[in-house]
Amino acid sequence: MNEPFLLSNLIDLQEIDNEIYKIESQKAEGEDVVHLKELEIKFKESSKLLELAKNKLSDYFTQLEKDELDTKNIKQKIKNIDLKLTDKSLDPNELFNYTKQKQSSEKQLLKITNNIEFFQSENSDELMEIKNAEERIEELKKDLIEVSKKVQQDWKSLDIKLAESESRKKEMILSFPEEFQKLYDDLKARGVEVIAAYKLENSQCGCCGVDLTSSEMHKIKSSKYQQCPYCDGVVV
Repeated sequence: MNEPFLLSNLIDLQEIDNEIYKIESQKAEGEDVVHLKELEIKFKESSKLLELAKNKLSDYFTQLEKDELDTKNIKQKIKNIDLKLTDKSLDPNELFNYTKQKQSSEKQLLKITNNIEFFQSENSDELMEIKNAEERIEELKKDLIEVSKKVQQDWKSLDIKLAESESRKKEMILSFPEEFQKLYDDLKARGVEVIAAYKLENSQCGCCGVDLTSSEMHKIKSSKYQQCPYCDGVVV
């Protein structure tokens, strides 16, 4: 270092630390981040309610799945019969048999359709509950995507600022004498929130705000690192 090290340099470092803390707080608790977390909670709650509502109708959905499969197979059977009925070479018995098969299949299809409508009517309230829950989830999905994109954009900008502040911090720390680097690292490791600050009015510690007596202030000023006896922060 070309210039002598001053304890006030620690305050400059503390200011950079404050910048970093502010940026990290914005990333963790910014307005859009909080909104995103709230949406995620609502989405999970709505998904759970939907799952519970569907579980109540598990028998209905099992039967519906079977009916839909039977409907598909019967429709295909009718289609195949219609194709055979176009064959001009059919004899009267074959024509009669295919026609009867078609009529029987159509009766089966009508019966299944009526059953589906009946069960839908019987469970109309529960099905409406499920429909509303699904619509709510779709709305939440759209909001989640929109807010998530906004958060990602904000984070890109904040990450640039964070990288700049951390680079300045690293450069400054490396310019400190080794013993002050060690002091800084030690205080951070011990969880000291404010590493260094100027003395406030009425001889208050600028780091923790404690009122210091004249003898305490004299002891601090005469010590090597000028640390507050209450918070260990450096009082300049």
